[in-house]
Amino acid sequence: MDPITVFRSRTAAAALGVCVLGVTAALVPTVSNAADDSTVAATPTVTWADGADDFTALDIESESPAIPAGWSWFGLDESSDGPADSIDDVATFGADGVTAKDDAAVYLLHGFSETVTPAALPAVVADARAEAGTNSLVALLVADADDPTTVVTTAFAVTDLDGAGTEWAYEDDGDESTADLAADLADDDRVVFGYMVGLVGQGLTAVEPDPAPEAPAPEPTTDPTAAPTAAPTAAPTVAPTTAPTPAPTVAPSTAPTSPLSSGLQRFLPPQSVDGARAFRATVDAADAGIASLRLGDTTTYFTPEPTAAVSVAAPTLTLAQATTTGFAVTGSGFAPGETITVGLVQGESGDELPGTLLADADGDVTGTVVLPAAATVGDWSLVLLGASSGQRAAATITVTAGPATAPAATPVTGRATFTG
Repeated sequence: MDPITVFRSRTAAAALGVCVLGVTAALVPTVSNAADDSTVAATPTVTWADGADDFTALDIESESPAIPAGWSWFGLDESSDGPADSIDDVATFGADGVTAKDDAAVYLLHGFSETVTPAALPAVVADARAEAGTNSLVALLVADADDPTTVVTTAFAVTDLDGAGTEWAYEDDGDESTADLAADLADDDRVVFGYMVGLVGQGLTAVEPDPAPEAPAPEPTTDPTAAPTAAPTAAPTVAPTTAPTPAPTVAPSTAPTSPLSSGLQRFLPPQSVDGARAFRATVDAADAGIASLRLGDTTTYFTPEPTAAVSVAAPTLTLAQATTTGFAVTGSGFAPGETITVGLVQGESGDELPGTLLADADGDVTGTVVLPAAATVGDWSLVLLGASSGQRAAATITVTAGPATAPAATPVTGRATFTG
């Protein structure tokens, strides 16, 4: 059995502070971002959704589409004049996240681990944020309290996803705070059961509103005393402007250009929500893309999932060194701000050490691992495990006996005899 599997199986059943070799081991962290106040603690769950296999197609024919576990999607491809068959037809995955193609729109949906009541909503969105482009929208999926898994409407972030300061567009209520949204949901006996990201391609044709019906012509009067109808006044001729007026920039529409079932129409934003958005992004997401989303207890990265790694500065130490100064370790490929637990494995025996390390804003970590005083010589696997992401890496360390110590001389009593 590999050391990572051993460590994960053992830590799943054991609490922090267990012992290795029958005595408590010491973990002395030296955190690389100890003075970096910009690093935000990771959510309890961190996942990556960086390819088509991470998304399940939504049933676009259903009038009441169910949201499956994990991420799902539906999309519109203007070139094919209808809903897309594959997410790869409407989106691309790359170093800056997932991006809608120019002539397409794609909607990514995810359920909360638990239904969110109106009273709990402010706490859920308190730390919410997204690294997204200007043509991206984030929304909450709203359901009736007595049917909490079927979307009835959506509440879209009007400007950016800004935690407690987020403003929402919910039905016809206009821009409102999270507290106001929660009050409206309570009045409507509704709950929030998930969230959605809408990505709109730059070249998607805007949907024109239906023209207003023409007013019917007035019926002719037969009253002989009625005043004659005045002749229509000719509209004045407007003098042309001397300088050409620049054509206005049309924001891409977030509404689909092809008909959908009434069930999927519920996912679309109201007319009051504009397609342009301004998100602050440490990763520059494409205008029609998103790099990461933090909402509730989950953060999703749409960028390529890293491969965690750990290295040891001096992988071979004497027993005296290993139990005093310890092994200096560095790790990478973890989630930003997540807690890292450390374990030691030898053969099929191993446990988690007390104490933790903390990843910095780049997912890197440094620390020093000191072995227990009763440690034995031999080869060990040092394992780092991301508490939020499950990212894990292992390195081999070797403990040696150290230089042999000469035995102390034993004095001999009695008289010495010399010959000469």
